[in-house]
Amino acid sequence: MTEYHNPQDDPGAQKRMMLAFLLVFVAIFVMQLFLPKPQQPAKPQQQAQQQTPQPSPTGFATPSPSSVSKPVSSSSAAPKAQTKQASAETEKVLENDYYRITFTNRGARVKSWILKKYKDDKNRPLDLVNATAAAAHGNPLSLFSFDKDLQRKLNEALYVATQAPSGEISFEYSDGDVAARKTFRPDRMYVVDMDTLVTRGGQGVAVLPQWPAALGDQVTVGSYSQARIDWNQSGSVERKPPFSGNFITGRKWVVDGQAYNGPFNWAALVDQYFTAAFMPQQPDGTQLVTFHNQIEVPKNAAKPEEAKDKASVLGFALGHSSGSSRLRIFAGPKAVDVLESTQAQPGGPDLRGVLDFGFFGFIAKPLFLWLKWTHEHMIPDWGWSIAFLTLVITMALLPLRISSQKSMLKMQKIQPQIKAITEKYKRYSMTDPRRQDMQREMSELYKKEGVNPVGGCFPMLLQMPFLFAFYSMLGNAIELRQASWLWIHDLSSPDPLKILPIAIGLSLFVMQRSTPQAGMDPAQQKMMNVLGPVMLGGFSWGMPAGLCVYWAISNLLGWFQQFFLNRTELAQQVRKSQERRASRKK
Repeated sequence: MTEYHNPQDDPGAQKRMMLAFLLVFVAIFVMQLFLPKPQQPAKPQQQAQQQTPQPSPTGFATPSPSSVSKPVSSSSAAPKAQTKQASAETEKVLENDYYRITFTNRGARVKSWILKKYKDDKNRPLDLVNATAAAAHGNPLSLFSFDKDLQRKLNEALYVATQAPSGEISFEYSDGDVAARKTFRPDRMYVVDMDTLVTRGGQGVAVLPQWPAALGDQVTVGSYSQARIDWNQSGSVERKPPFSGNFITGRKWVVDGQAYNGPFNWAALVDQYFTAAFMPQQPDGTQLVTFHNQIEVPKNAAKPEEAKDKASVLGFALGHSSGSSRLRIFAGPKAVDVLESTQAQPGGPDLRGVLDFGFFGFIAKPLFLWLKWTHEHMIPDWGWSIAFLTLVITMALLPLRISSQKSMLKMQKIQPQIKAITEKYKRYSMTDPRRQDMQREMSELYKKEGVNPVGGCFPMLLQMPFLFAFYSMLGNAIELRQASWLWIHDLSSPDPLKILPIAIGLSLFVMQRSTPQAGMDPAQQKMMNVLGPVMLGGFSWGMPAGLCVYWAISNLLGWFQQFFLNRTELAQQVRKSQERRASRKK
C-alpha cells in the first residue's frame, strides 16, 4: 500500500528551510558591513540652526529637511514629516488708509475686505466680500486646484498665523505631505502683495489664488448682470460678460472651469463700479481659470426673505502652475486716476482697461474728464455740473439745430410742389423707368429752393452719440455713485420719485408739437406726438438719474430754441402758407 508522508515531516524540507535562514543571516551581516553607519543625534543648538528655513529664489522660505522631519528613532524605519496646524480658528487684520482686510486662519482666506472711503446701499462701510456668494462658492484669496480633494484640504485647514510689526501676515500649514504658505503685505492705496507656495512631497503643486465669486456691492439681479471677467494678455484687453447675444443666439461667454494659458499682465473681476484685479509679478507661465456659477438673489433687496431670482456670479483664479505665485491684488474703485496710477508690473500696462466706456468711449471719456474738472474747479455739485455741461453742449450744437429747423421749414414750404410731382407720377410702378424723371424733378426743386432733404435729420443724428456717451459715462463714473442732487440721493440710480422721466416725456411732447414735421400725414403726426414721448419717457424710467438730468435739461433748452425759431420770418411764411391751404380745403 502506498505510504503518504506529511510534508512538514519531510527531512529535506527542513534542511532547505535551515539553509534559507542561514543565507538571510549572512546577507544581513554583509549589509551591516557595507551600509553607512547612522549619524548621532545633533546637539540642541545645532539642531535649532538646521531648522531655520533658508530663503529660496522665489522669495519664500524653503523648509530644510530637518524642519519637515522628526529625528529618526531607533524604532523608526523611515523619517516622518513635521506637521504644522493651528488648534483653533483665529483672525488677523491687514490695513492701511484705504482698506481693512480681515483674514481667518481657516484656509488663510479673506473674511471681509472693507473699503474705508465707500459706503454700501445701507450706508455702511462697503465690504467687497459678497457674503452670499462666498458662502456658496468660496472666499477671496482662497486656493483653486483641479484636484478638489486637495483644494478642500487647503481651504478648510487651520493655518498657523503670524504677524510682523510691519503688518505682514504669514499663514503656514502642513500635514506631513502637503505644505502651504501664504504671505500678505500692505501696499500703496488699494493694493495688497500676496505670495503663495504649495508643495506635495516637496514638489510644487499647480494651485492658484482665486477670487471665486462676485463683489460685495452687487445686491440686485441687475448688478450681477453687469459683471465681467477682463484680462490683459500681451497688451490686448479681453472683456467677457456672463452671456453674449440675445435670447436666440445667446451663449455663455464666461465658462465655469475654463482654463487659459498666459502670459497675463492682469486679470480682473469687474462690476459697474468696483474691481478685483490680480497682477502677477512675472506674467510668463501664468494660468487663468474662469468661474461661472449661480446664487439666489432677492427680487426686492429691502425684503430679502420674499421672492428670489437666480443670478450668475463670476469669479477667476490666476497664478503660476508651479505652485509658487507672487501677485499684487488691487481691490477697489474703478476711478480713472486710481486705475491709471496702478501699474501691473514695472514698465507694464496700468489698470485703465477695466474701465470700459463702450462704443462711444472716445466721446464719453473726454466728457467725464470735463465733467470732473467742472465739479472740482467750478461747481462743487455733481447734479449742477451735469446741468452746466448740458448747457454748454446744447449751445455748441445750436448752429446745427438752427440749420436743421431751417431745412424742415423749407421742406414744409415746398410741400405743395412735392405733392404735385408725386401725384404726376403715382400711376407708374416703382420699376417703371419714368420714376427716374420724378426723382430728377424733385432734385431740381430741392436745388432751386436750397433745401437739403436730410438736413433736418443729420443734426438730430449727430446728437445721439452724445446721449449714448452720457449714458455710458454716467453708468461707469464711480464719482456719481451715491452723489445727491435736490431730491435725488444717488445720481447713478433711477429717480426715486420719477419726476425726471415724466419731465422728459412732457418736454418731448411739447417739442414735437412745436417742431415742423415736413411731409408727415396729419394722422401719423398726431400718433407720433403721443406715442413717441410715452415710449421715450418709459425708456428713461429706469435710467440713471444723472442721465435723466442731462436729457430733461437738453429737451427744455431745445424747446426754448424752437420757441424763438418759430418766430423767424421763414417760420411765419410757412405758417401763412399752411393756413391758406387749409382755408382752400374748406
